[in-house]
Amino acid sequence: MKHRLAVATFLVVLLDAGAPAVAQQPITLREAVATALGNNPALQAADQQRTIAAAHVDMARAVWYPRLDFSQSFTRGNNPVYVFGTLLTQRQFTAANFALPGLNAPRPLDNWQTRLDGQWRLFDSFQSRYRVQAAQRMKTAAEFRTEQERQNLILRVVRAYYGVVVARENLAAAEEALRTAQANEKRVRDRVEAGLAVPSDLLSAQVFRAQMEERHIRAENQLQLARMTLAHEMGLPPDAWPEPSESLHELAPLDRDVELWERAALAERPDLRAVELQYQAAASHSRVARADLGPKLHLTASIERDAETLGGPSGTNWMAGVRLDFNLFAGGADRARLAEAEARQRQAERQLEAFRSAVRLELRQAYLEVKAAEKRAAAASGAVEQARESLRIIQNRYEAGLADITELLRAQTAQLEAQTAWLAALHDWHVARAALERAAGRLTAESSIVHPTEAP
Repeated sequence: MKHRLAVATFLVVLLDAGAPAVAQQPITLREAVATALGNNPALQAADQQRTIAAAHVDMARAVWYPRLDFSQSFTRGNNPVYVFGTLLTQRQFTAANFALPGLNAPRPLDNWQTRLDGQWRLFDSFQSRYRVQAAQRMKTAAEFRTEQERQNLILRVVRAYYGVVVARENLAAAEEALRTAQANEKRVRDRVEAGLAVPSDLLSAQVFRAQMEERHIRAENQLQLARMTLAHEMGLPPDAWPEPSESLHELAPLDRDVELWERAALAERPDLRAVELQYQAAASHSRVARADLGPKLHLTASIERDAETLGGPSGTNWMAGVRLDFNLFAGGADRARLAEAEARQRQAERQLEAFRSAVRLELRQAYLEVKAAEKRAAAASGAVEQARESLRIIQNRYEAGLADITELLRAQTAQLEAQTAWLAALHDWHVARAALERAAGRLTAESSIVHPTEAP
């Protein structure tokens, strides 16, 4: 099965009921997406809308077939009309039943009636056909909405997956910064004791070390939250702690301009296709309301068996006929329904126009965010190298007594901030690319962003 390997990867292993969460076997983004598509309860709930819409199609089609109803009833009474008519339907009426005392005050009579009723709509001014058209369009719209939910989920998994990656890298950077701060404090203390530095330098080093401890604590917390978010999107327990196996890297530049992306969005975006189908369904509902003003032709038939006891003598009767219905006046209710249906059709048309505009805006915004994230990553990459070299130079100057502790701590902070900014830019770049594919309606489990390759 498609998701079997991915699901098996995330079996939760706990030491005991109160044990902390344990890290799982490292997983790729592709495996995380496959598991989410198979396990996420929100997606499974959204997928039920397709089943509901399919049931509406079957209900709309049902009027094309004859309807047959069975009933079994029992009655008892001494109403003269009831007794007289029931004896006739039971085929048990005799000349003795014409006696006036018996007609005026008959004895109570039982009647067991077994009945089959059938009806068939022969013509309804095409009302049922328009209902089926509307239901079919809503069914297809539900399928598109489910696909949109799949793409939305994939985007959330990409964001959460790389959120864990960047949180993990930030924690590693915070741990390194804390070790450096602790080493600084020891170095400065030794210099103070040797008379090569003033006590204020030691206080500054201690403050910096405390700041790095706080940063380390925040980084640990952010990593736990990121792992729980990823587990949530994948449909796993919050203590599953899936561990990404991939790292952040630069992506290949976009190979198409924004106009091509926009054309793809207008042609392939699933929720836009769903809104288009909703408009078409609204047009079909207008035809349904108009057809309600036309004539309707029905065929009816029934057969019944009446007996005083279930196994006793009985009479079998049948009746068939054709009925033509044509509304002449209903207080204007039918015209009001038509006006409402036409207004809903115009409303759906305006909503479609607004949604197309929103799709264009979202697509262009996502395109610009990819371009901006690409530039930020390039700038941040250079800043990391510059901050690392600056820190090396200032460390040497401090050891030689040519720089004070403030310069050293500032350089260490700048190097940490540059590393954090570079990781954030790479994260935003990956997420922006996934958001662009989603805006274009092309974010699937087989998308290139789900199978990342490093840029040449």
